[in-house]
Amino acid sequence: MQQSDLELLKQVETKQALGLLNTQFARAFDRMDRSLMVSLWAQDAEVDWGKHQGAAQSFVEAVTSPDESLERTFSSISNEYYEVDGDSARGEVYVINITTLVKDGKKEDRLIGGRFLDHYRKEQGTWKIAKRSFVHDWNMNLPTTAVLDEGLFAQFRLRGERSQNDPVYALFGG
Repeated sequence: MQQSDLELLKQVETKQALGLLNTQFARAFDRMDRSLMVSLWAQDAEVDWGKHQGAAQSFVEAVTSPDESLERTFSSISNEYYEVDGDSARGEVYVINITTLVKDGKKEDRLIGGRFLDHYRKEQGTWKIAKRSFVHDWNMNLPTTAVLDEGLFAQFRLRGERSQNDPVYALFGG
């Protein structure tokens, strides 16, 4: 059976909306943006992510609260695969997260690769995450080699921050 142009357009629009949802998740996670993070989840959403099991609310609170041991985080979303069925969808989304941790005065870079296995639901015209499971595929832990204030790197005025002081909020007026 061949899809109509309208059905195909609806599939493309939905997949674009799900991609945006995951991009917003990465920003909310990296910038500790609780308002944005809360807006991404269905009211009864669940999460299966390490020590966070069950209602997404406690996960949202944890990842958007200051943590002195986290100096910076950087999340990258890729390889998005979605199957859409009306107002529900499933997806597999690859993620790479790089975190600089401070432990006993020493810095460590942690690279984590994995995938989100998601269930999505459209609520009041907006796609939301209904259930998110994180699949841990690999990781690397190394003493940090970041050089931020010397040589070529000292020339960069804008620096990412784990807060809404990040330059992206000035760009979009948030």
